[in-house]
Amino acid sequence: MQTVQKAKTIIITGANKGVGYGILENLAQKPTPYRFILGVRSIENGKNALKQLSKLVPDIEERSIVRELDISNSDSIKAFTNWLEKEHGPVDALVNNAGMAFKGDAFDDEVVRITFKTNFYGTIELTEAVLPHINNNGKVVTVGSSAGKFKILKNEDLKNKLDDPEITKDTLLKVAEEFYNTVKDGTFEKLGYPKQSYAMSKLLINLYARVLGKDPEVVKRNIQVYACCPGWVKTDMAGDKAPRTIQEGSVCPSFLVELPWEIKKDYQGKFFYDCVVTSL
Repeated sequence: MQTVQKAKTIIITGANKGVGYGILENLAQKPTPYRFILGVRSIENGKNALKQLSKLVPDIEERSIVRELDISNSDSIKAFTNWLEKEHGPVDALVNNAGMAFKGDAFDDEVVRITFKTNFYGTIELTEAVLPHINNNGKVVTVGSSAGKFKILKNEDLKNKLDDPEITKDTLLKVAEEFYNTVKDGTFEKLGYPKQSYAMSKLLINLYARVLGKDPEVVKRNIQVYACCPGWVKTDMAGDKAPRTIQEGSVCPSFLVELPWEIKKDYQGKFFYDCVVTSL
């Protein structure tokens, strides 16, 4: 007698376009009967994305819920998690895909503030708000970036502080604050920080996976935690010169969602590129 597989529910942020849409499209075609919650800033754009995908996956609208979610806004995160708690119930995975970047070489303290608000602080705030609503044996997959690697730092002490296997969230928050303050007062280069707000935000969110993956409660509940890079993908954010399609960019995040639903020690908290563990 064949066992019927219970549908797993996946939250994907920023799922109406770009890599987020690619992940939705990829997972929607798997044999596993996934259900989806699209966390998007515009309900209309989310519904249009589902309509577009229904040409390829006819039942996608029946399997999906569109909810408003702006991860740079604490009230929006609260409203989303209240809805989860009161109306929807637990989910199986959170895919942190939403992110932003300024075009060109824009760089000052305001650029840093806005970039970090979404890519770092907002991603952490959402993750920690949703975590209690993720089933045991669930997953948190964060779309980071290879732009955020240690090579962007020009200070060995700073590099060593961040590359500590036992790094804490407190250290990450302090470094994020220091980066902002040093950009504001013009001392960032002297202290070894890069002139790159996006890359710095992604280095710290890549490292947050390392922190969260070791959290005793997360480990006790057997929740897998990963960060990954989709590659340089043709999106509104990355531009037309990028070599990868959104389908190619969705491969690694989707691979992590599809891994068996139990912690593998060699994978937990790690950074993946092209479906393999890669050093930062």
